[in-house]
This record gives sequence, C-alpha cells and structure tokens, in this order.
Amino acid sequence: MKPFPKILLLPLVMLVTGCNVFNIEDNEGTRGRGAKAFDPYSSSASGAISLSLLAFNGCAILPNGEPVTRGDLDLPGYPEQCVHLNDNYFALGDPRPPTARLSVVRNSLYFLREFTVMDALVGAHTNFGDRKAPSDWMRKHSRFKSLDWSGLTVGRENWKSQGYGSFQREVFYENASWMSSDDDTLKVEVLDADGNVRTSETYGRKEFLAENPVTGRTRASWMVTGVARPRYPGDADLQPASTTPLIFHTGVKVSFANSTNPFKTFRMPDLSGEGVIRVTWSLMPEEPFLFPVTFVREQDREATCYKLDADGLATNEQVPCGFGLKQDLKLNTPKNGKYYMPGETLDFLVSLQDGDGHGLHPRDLMPSWNDFLGGTSNGLGYFNDRMILNFRDTSSTESGFKVVGPLQDLKVVNGTYSLPYFSYPEYGEPKFYIGPGMPDVFPGYAAAKQPTRYSVKLSENAKPGTYLVMLKGHRAVDGERLNRLDTFFFQVGQEEKTTYPGQIGNCQICHNGVSSLDNLHHGLSVDNVEACKTCHFEPQVGHISDFIHRMHMNSRKYKQNKADCTMCHLTRESTVRPSLAACNSCHISSHGTEYFDMQFADLQNTPNAYGNCANSCHGVTPPSRHILPGQ
Repeated sequence: MKPFPKILLLPLVMLVTGCNVFNIEDNEGTRGRGAKAFDPYSSSASGAISLSLLAFNGCAILPNGEPVTRGDLDLPGYPEQCVHLNDNYFALGDPRPPTARLSVVRNSLYFLREFTVMDALVGAHTNFGDRKAPSDWMRKHSRFKSLDWSGLTVGRENWKSQGYGSFQREVFYENASWMSSDDDTLKVEVLDADGNVRTSETYGRKEFLAENPVTGRTRASWMVTGVARPRYPGDADLQPASTTPLIFHTGVKVSFANSTNPFKTFRMPDLSGEGVIRVTWSLMPEEPFLFPVTFVREQDREATCYKLDADGLATNEQVPCGFGLKQDLKLNTPKNGKYYMPGETLDFLVSLQDGDGHGLHPRDLMPSWNDFLGGTSNGLGYFNDRMILNFRDTSSTESGFKVVGPLQDLKVVNGTYSLPYFSYPEYGEPKFYIGPGMPDVFPGYAAAKQPTRYSVKLSENAKPGTYLVMLKGHRAVDGERLNRLDTFFFQVGQEEKTTYPGQIGNCQICHNGVSSLDNLHHGLSVDNVEACKTCHFEPQVGHISDFIHRMHMNSRKYKQNKADCTMCHLTRESTVRPSLAACNSCHISSHGTEYFDMQFADLQNTPNAYGNCANSCHGVTPPSRHILPGQ
C-alpha cells in the first residue's frame, strides 16, 4: 500500500498518432509545438511557445499554485489580495498580496495551449443532504454566475477510494446550456501597461481537445474528502474516515486544453516591463479574465542552467535556459556487460534538460521544494497535493520514476495488489522525487536539494525479458507548461528483446499528429500505451478499466461506435474480464444496489469492484450488443 493517499484522475485526453503500436523504441516522431513542427519539448527548434493560462478565485496563478501579482498595473477587477493555494491543505487561507510573476518572452511567437479558470469554496457546503445549496452558489454567486445555467441537473455521483477506508465523494452538476456549447470562442489580447491592445488572436472551443470532466477539466461539482463509505444506499449522513477533518469543496472549473491548431500563433509585443493578457470568453463577454504578465527579453535570461558534457551530464559551466523539456537516464553497466540478472541492483542517474540540451540542475542534485514554490527551480515541478485537492489539477506536477518489467507480462491487474510482473514502487504511483506531504512532515525537508541518483534492486525471481524505466517530468517557464513521460529500456536475464502483450492499441486512429498521446496529459508515446496500466491499477489513481471507458464514453470528441470494443481491444481475452467498475464506467449502476458493498471493498479484499467477479455470467456469454474481437 502507498504511504500517502493522493487525489488524482488521469486526464489522458482523446484523439492520437500514427505509428507502430508495438514498437518499443519510442520513435513516433510527432512531438511538437509550433508553426515549424509540432514539438512542445524542443525549445528553439520549435515554431512557437505553448501558453498555459491558469486562474483561481479571480487571480492568475502559476502551475506551482502561487498567485500572480498585478504589480504596478491599474487593473480594475483584478484583486489586490489573492488566495494562496499553498498556504493550507485543509482550507483556503485568508487572501494576502501575491508576489509571483508570470513572465512571457517579448517578440516571440506563442499559441494558446491551455485556458483553465476556477472559482471555489472550501468548507461552505457541509450538508450532503442538500444538493440545492451548492448549485445556488454556482448559478447565483460564483464568478460564473452570468453563464447560461438553464437545464442544470444533478448528475453522476462518484466515490473514489483514497486508501485506508477513506473516500472522496463527488457530486457532478451537469447538462447546463453553457456546458454543451461548442461554437463559443476565446479572444486572447495582449495589452501594454497603458491598456492598449498590441496583438490578439481568437480561438474556438472546438480547437481544444480536452474539456471533459473525467479528465479533470471543465466541471461543476461538490465534493467531500476524507469520508467513510456509506452504510447503505442513499446514506447522506457523512462519517469521517479518521480523525482528519472532512474537507468540503464546491467548485466551477472551465478548462480547455491541448490545442489542435498550434499553427494559430500570435507574437508577444516587443515591450518591457508589465502588461496583461486579457481573455474574453464569448459566453461571458462582459467579464474578461486578466493575467498580469512581465515581458522579458530572451537574451536577458540569467545563466541558471548547465552546459552538458559528452556523456549528457551537467558540468559546472552555467548557461541561460531555453524552453522545452528533455529527460535522460544514465544506467550502470550490468555485471556481465550485457544484461542484468535477477537480484542485481539497477543504479541510474537522472538528467533533466531544456529543449536545447542544457541541464536544468547540477549533476548530482535537483532543486528543493522551496525552489519549486519560489520559482527558482528552472521550471522543474514537483508533486503538489494542494493543486490537486483545491484546484482539481489532475495534470499536477507529479515528477518521478517507475521501473517495471518484463514487457510481455504487463497485463491489467484486476482487484489485487499482487502484480504478475516486477514493479518499483509496488503500488500504483511512481517514486516521486518529492513525496506527497514530505515537506510538511519533516523539518528541513522543504529546503533540501533532491538527489539525481537512484538504486532499484531487481527481485530474485525477476523474469527474463525487456524492462523499462519511466521518467515522469513537468516543467513550467515563461508561460509554457509541459508534461512528459519518457521510457528507457534495459534487459534482464537475456539479450533477446521482448515487447508488450499486444492486447490493446489502435489509439493512433484518433490520436495522431498534433493530437498524439505524447502531446497530451502525461506525454507518453502511443508506442508505450500498454504501460499505462502499471500505474493505473488501484482506485486512488484511477483504475484503467474505469476511467479510460468513462473518458471516451462521455466525450463529445469521440466519434467512434461506443459499442465496438475492437476499436481499442485487439484480443478477445482483453475484453472478456468484466468487473463492476468496468461495466459501471459506461452503464451507470448496471446492477443497481445489488452489489452495493462490493463498490467500497478495499483492493486487497476479495471480492471487490475491480475483480473479475462477473466472469461466470458475462465471460461465458458476453453482452450481445458489444462488438468483440474474434479471438
């Protein structure tokens, strides 16, 4: 079991890239960001910089959660004091003056990649028997009250395990008119300090791939965290799961992300000092969103990155940083010079770089937590539980690594922690460079630099084949926000390479070009899509059989036949393993309350909602309306 519960959904969004699905060399070659080539990671080699604009309770924020100051600008409607998300985990602290700056590079091309704004209350609505009070606040008092809320209904209620008998209970409000709109626009204007518009561009809502609430994007919801399971169907009396206080969260979030047209660019004006980016949503034409910015010259950047040596590791020579993100790994040589043996220790050195190939940290140490929050980490991000809980940011900066293998044994794990393959860590989440809660629990930890060198001992019974190390990285600098997940392969017990089981695939039918998977959410290439299950096998991080179906079934962007399982499943075996979670992901309450208790059983207990408990019924006679692979 994992040491710290964490709130996380995987927003892997829809539409992806042409390639050989079973190729483990990760040479998909479609990464990109701007007008020259769509590669969000390649810095100066790319045609434009991807721009992410985030705001919480009226204030612009950086991806690390820090609110942005308006500086000396006269900005009516922009608060002088802002909520600091990093001040408190269990509540929103009192507003105070912000100090962070959102810098943008003058005279450079940008395109809008993400627009995410949220208005939220914490601790305001505590009676879960009253579904009207939260909706009244959304419709009449929130910053989104001017939207067309007609047609609003109480929708799906979701219970998500956080481990140790604790759950997150979330009620979604759905079907409001503004939620179903698809012809609205975002007008982006860049203003100088005097309020003059210097450049502008307009983006259509249809031009963004991700807005689905299942992926952590646009939503109106009411949530309580830290609650025990309900005692019976319809139980509205909330019972705390522990001595930790319940956290009530009411929020409206509007989030459009992953531009499908990165060639629609605008040039930041050649200005110095302060300015503002104004975004006018056509559904709220009289209430633009303001993002104060500071214009910087690329040539004025301080030399805070590091030149690399011939081995790709940082030297002591410092150079200015570029945009983008690269991840590299230096593995120790196996004792026999060819492949690792069971029980042998894997030693590796992590090297995180910008897109121009400059080290983002010294050879042996990564930035500290305080560096991350203070904006002095060269953009490198760490796991931030406050952004996940209060900003509901499922793209939160959860950097770390995982080691799994062999590839041929990487199969979906249903309802158990007993894995049929080697995994480090053994639980779903990666080994974070900075673990959840660590800066709060251990004095001095927040100021400590983090190591770049790690050791993982292979099990004594490690099976032969190809293994992989997955590096998960996040970087935010000068308006650009990137997530990346890279794979590095090594051999255990034999020289002959092995590959994934080949049970699911075809993602590239929809996800290709600018919409390829390596340009979305975690940034994992479609070549390695069968590695997703190695993290997403427990409910705390979202079980693959649950969220992947809900994501596609509830997306307006998914145009395929939703009963055709052969679209993604390549083998019959991969489809004929039903579970309550898998079936309910498409067919809400497929069995009503018949298996009520099973929905809340821990993963290590049998039966549970993720186990193959229905095989005796649906495995022998699969649902006739589903199109399954022949074999």
